[in-house]
Amino acid sequence: FEDLRKADLPLGSGVVMVFNHTRNLRTVLEGLAHFFAEESCGKCYPCQLGTVRQHEILARVAAGHARAGDTQLLSDVGWTMLDASLCGLGQTAATATLSAIKLWPELFAPNGKTQAAP
Repeated sequence: FEDLRKADLPLGSGVVMVFNHTRNLRTVLEGLAHFFAEESCGKCYPCQLGTVRQHEILARVAAGHARAGDTQLLSDVGWTMLDASLCGLGQTAATATLSAIKLWPELFAPNGKTQAAP
């Protein structure tokens, strides 16, 4: 665990998810967002509203209907949840999305394509 802390990686629940190249990362992100939206207790607004908004945007992206500005919206919502949520769920709800934005920004491009993504 010390190596993870040194690398500034969150420990979270300790879950590691592995996918091969055939999985569509857009649908994986949408599924994770759905989980967090369902699990939010609603006590704090950043998590209550942020998880729902994140899921709405990612569902649209996964369906191939990304819009200009979605990447910025997801980033804004994600960082707000990270910075202002009261519990670990809200603070980590956007981790996968923020990582995907950093590593594969083309996933969120408004090109309408739904092919398998990296």
